[in-house]
Amino acid sequence: MGLHGLDLNFLLVFEALWETRSVSRASEKLGLSQPATSHALAKMRSLFNDPLFVRVKNDMQPTPRAVEMAQPIQQVLEFTRVQILSTQPFDAARADKTFTFCMTDVGETAYLPAIVEEIRRTAPDVRLRTVSPIAAKIEETLESGVVDLALGYFPDLKNQGMFQQNILRTSGFVCLTDKDNPRLDGGQLSMDAFIGSTHVAIKTEGRSQEVIDKTMQDLKIRRRIFLVVPHFLSLLSLIPHTELVAIIPVDVSLAFQNNPRLVIHPLPFSSPTVEVTQVWHAKHHKDASNLWLRGLVRRVLQHR
Repeated sequence: MGLHGLDLNFLLVFEALWETRSVSRASEKLGLSQPATSHALAKMRSLFNDPLFVRVKNDMQPTPRAVEMAQPIQQVLEFTRVQILSTQPFDAARADKTFTFCMTDVGETAYLPAIVEEIRRTAPDVRLRTVSPIAAKIEETLESGVVDLALGYFPDLKNQGMFQQNILRTSGFVCLTDKDNPRLDGGQLSMDAFIGSTHVAIKTEGRSQEVIDKTMQDLKIRRRIFLVVPHFLSLLSLIPHTELVAIIPVDVSLAFQNNPRLVIHPLPFSSPTVEVTQVWHAKHHKDASNLWLRGLVRRVLQHR
């Protein structure tokens, strides 16, 4: 017998007959008419080539074949009810699960610590990992489930299968110099000093640097770039005791504030802003654990 002839409703009728030993009581339990229940029993008898339930005095007693089938059928129905049809909320306090974020080193430096703190407080057995955003792979990793949530600036994610929650927060840009940089005027970084300085440019796998580059292009501001590096934190050792200048996101600047050699300056022109968003795939839109994670990230970032 193939599965194509098996109707899940037959299993429900079987279960009701097993529990009530009566076609009329099984009909009441299922909310069916008695002829409809009798018809289903007839279909099952034909399908399994066995009478399954036979009348003995006033009851419908199971045949040996029905006795063999009873436990597997009950297990199938229980699994369907609990694992497939139920909408159990995500119990963060008891969850044993690993979530994967896609974020740049900006996110790991500026946003991840607060997210980790909140998860440790509310979900002690939940674990985290992060992966770097490779532009061509972000949608693929979200769709496959390799990544649960992408967090950052993703202007190109326009696929209909993607959901975005915008403006978790906004971030602008500032400059970083050594405190004794000779181009500073009274401790300030003027436009002339900015243009005349030698710069370190940070080219990460994220897209936020494109925003500041586009702004300077529109304003016809050209930097003299001496060095290009892929990580913001390398500036901790590159800037001190040099005349180098770097542009960094405001959110990243927190990582440099405690270094006595480094000074954070406003840009000598109006800073553009970048909207930080979280992105997830449509197939996880109603997933209870993903809903919980997105809510936690939103609360943490919007209230910092």
